[in-house]
Formats: sequence, C-alpha cells, structure tokens
Amino acid sequence: MNPGPLIAAVTAATLAAASLAVAHRLRPRSPEGEAPPEPHATLASIGSGLLSGFTLLTGFLIATGWAARSTGITPPGGLYAADLAAGTAVLLYPALAGLPFTPRYVTAVCLFGLLVGYTTALAFQLRP
Repeated sequence: MNPGPLIAAVTAATLAAASLAVAHRLRPRSPEGEAPPEPHATLASIGSGLLSGFTLLTGFLIATGWAARSTGITPPGGLYAADLAAGTAVLLYPALAGLPFTPRYVTAVCLFGLLVGYTTALAFQLRP
C-alpha cells in the first residue's frame, strides 16, 4: 500500500484545522452579548469559484496523467504547481472567510481536507 496519498490527506486536514484555529485565535472578540459578525455574502461566491477551479484542474491532471501512460504527453509542471496552490487556497478559505472554530466546523473542514489532500496526491502520483 502506498502511504503517500494518506500522508497528503492527513497533512491537508491538519493544515485546514490549524488555519481555522489560528484565525479564531487572531480574530477580535465580539463584545459581550453580541453575536459575532457574519461573513460578507461575497465570500460565498469566492469559495465556490475556488472549489470549482480546484476540482476542474485536479480532474484534468488526473485524467491526463492517466492518459500520459499510453500517449507519453504530460501536462506542464506549472499546472501541478497551480493545482497545489489552488488546493492550499481551498483549505485556507474557511479560516479566511470567518468560519467559527466549533467542533462541527472543525470536523467538516478536516473531512474536506482529507478529500483535497488525497485527490491532490493522486494527481501528482499519476504523472509518469
């Protein structure tokens, strides 16, 4: 069994949870009795765009990496760097958008991080 994707998945989940914890620690406290401010509505569309771009790029790299085994044509290395940057942005986005540091959100972010890390590692491993 290849431990690379599992290590990448755990690393991505750790990055996502740690960024959420750091953002929570650095975020100014709300006054007593007042609800914390809601994230701006524009942030929802940014997250969707980041996730769509990451999904499309990773899917493309997985498909072309698999096909490159028979064709010998590989995607440029810059696309792999862009995929890594997009994956990192997707993992950091919940913390930057102001998601609260609660067990519910930490669990969701960690599970999402596992998926992002595993698929990114798969894209890198399928490159011939």
